[in-house]
Amino acid sequence: MRYWGPIRALGGWAVIMGIIGLLFPSLRESITDETTRNGVLLQAVPFVAFFIAFLLLYALLIVLVARTYNGRIPNRAHNPILSVLIAGILVGVVLLFQPFHIVGYRYGFLLLLISTFGFILWSHVVPKSARLELNLPKIATLQHVVGLIAGAAILVVLTTSAVSANAPVEPYGVRQRVWDRYDDAKKAEIRDLATSDFNNVEIPFLILLNLFPAALFYFAAREASGAFVRNSGGVGGEITPARESA
Repeated sequence: MRYWGPIRALGGWAVIMGIIGLLFPSLRESITDETTRNGVLLQAVPFVAFFIAFLLLYALLIVLVARTYNGRIPNRAHNPILSVLIAGILVGVVLLFQPFHIVGYRYGFLLLLISTFGFILWSHVVPKSARLELNLPKIATLQHVVGLIAGAAILVVLTTSAVSANAPVEPYGVRQRVWDRYDDAKKAEIRDLATSDFNNVEIPFLILLNLFPAALFYFAAREASGAFVRNSGGVGGEITPARESA
């Protein structure tokens, strides 16, 4: 029941705004005066409606996540995740203003956008109080191993997918009409240049970009695996409270 209030309020208004965004273009076309129909305000209504719907859904997500995890996340997991998101914002800003390659601008904007939304969301989650953390066992070696495996898997999967999706293809940024006029030697030269630029510049940017979600998964998996490690009686020389009392 604690979720129903915000779902009904924020979710309900988001649905209403989405319906307005979908139906308004048809209603706008029924206006007979062409000048009025093509006015800036009427043209902007669908975009504004969808934008408000997105903000409401994002606010709903923040409320649901906060109500679910407030007071449940230890500071040793909450603070590193927050630091990774802040680092993503800073690196994204640096990439946006670096003068070396346009690829940095493209991926820097994406990193900045995702990190900003993530920071706003995670900063609304209140970590567990320091007093309650006194009884937490130390992080076992197995937890670090699980976190590293999860982070490495995410890095490999995301980087492989990104490389496959962004690999250069014909006509390699050249207009198709111009590309068709080139002879085989010219096409091979452009292909080699595009492939070299992708391998030497874009792939490192993709790896850098995906290091951030990999780090987030490392800290999340490391903490989540703690329950399994404690239930198994501790690993790597760590002493759990149950064993200590015994």
